[in-house]
Amino acid sequence: MFDAAGLPYSREITHVPNSRRAQQLIELARDRGRHDELHHRVMDAYWHRARDIGDPAVLREEAAAVGLDAGEIADVLAGEQYIDRLEAQTRALHETGGGGVPAWVIDDRVLVPGAQPHDVFERVIERLRGEDADG
Repeated sequence: MFDAAGLPYSREITHVPNSRRAQQLIELARDRGRHDELHHRVMDAYWHRARDIGDPAVLREEAAAVGLDAGEIADVLAGEQYIDRLEAQTRALHETGGGGVPAWVIDDRVLVPGAQPHDVFERVIERLRGEDADG
């Protein structure tokens, strides 16, 4: 599927890391206006560069690369900051019926569970556009 979609990925991935600390740092990045940048870097680090995004040293490097403060990065990696927010997001997703990874909530209206082909997302977006146009 990666090849068909033209997405880079590494055949060197050896394990599935615990991504909780990465998620916490991504929430810090959200608060600092750097969410998209760090999210992209973390995904690229894992899928393309086969880096262990559960490793604090890797996360420090990726977060610093988008300009996050070293002290804030260290605080997040050492503590439980943003855990409540992440748990609330997870609860909200489960309440809408999401349980797979990944699960996509589009425009806070439609849940697309699991990995889906590109055309599924195109159909969902077109349907939402039609609903918006209808008022």
